[in-house]
Amino acid sequence: MFRLIQLHTEAGVPRIGVDPDGYVSARAALAHYRTAPATYFAVGRFDHEGTLTEVILDPICGLDGACQRPASVVHSKTYERLCERCASGLEVLTVPQLARRLGIACRLAPSVARFRQTTLGGLRAPSGNRIAREFPDHVHDPAWRQELCMSLTQSPTALNGLLIGVGALSHRQVLDLYPVLCALGEELPAAIGSDLARATARPLSPAGVTGLRLGLRLNPTI
Repeated sequence: MFRLIQLHTEAGVPRIGVDPDGYVSARAALAHYRTAPATYFAVGRFDHEGTLTEVILDPICGLDGACQRPASVVHSKTYERLCERCASGLEVLTVPQLARRLGIACRLAPSVARFRQTTLGGLRAPSGNRIAREFPDHVHDPAWRQELCMSLTQSPTALNGLLIGVGALSHRQVLDLYPVLCALGEELPAAIGSDLARATARPLSPAGVTGLRLGLRLNPTI
């Protein structure tokens, strides 16, 4: 049995959440994963007793597949898949190191050819990587936040860097920076802010963590 899983850290300890829907094959689970990659971390293989025995990672870099280069590592705090170029300057884990940290076998799924090359790949790495590196030291700067929002408007794939930057903050940093994080949440382009607010319905997903840390919430249903 295969299920989609989420991964986040709690006091520095990785915690795994499991989606209730099951799939008969890893291929079927990955196909569903790719319809909402920001919601989930990977596909999990479960034995007949319901124990997670293997984590299967999508082989494409990034949450949205825009980079389109093969993933080789994961970010050490957000666990996002990254290729060598997008990982430059960031703290990362190899797949074997990730397996040791989780205590569960991990592997990349076989490569897929469904992604076609676009100009987005050239835009994503520099902007997303820079945002992720600079985020904790610059988010308090209104001018930097304005530049970030412009980057998100001009290149939506820069959202990847925002997810890494926010997700990599420690709990202490979130508390210290919360007023400016909320200010950024209010300054985001409307479409991105709405997407992140909706993602808070799944608080263990990278987008959900980002939405909550930016003070975004779903509008109550009337």
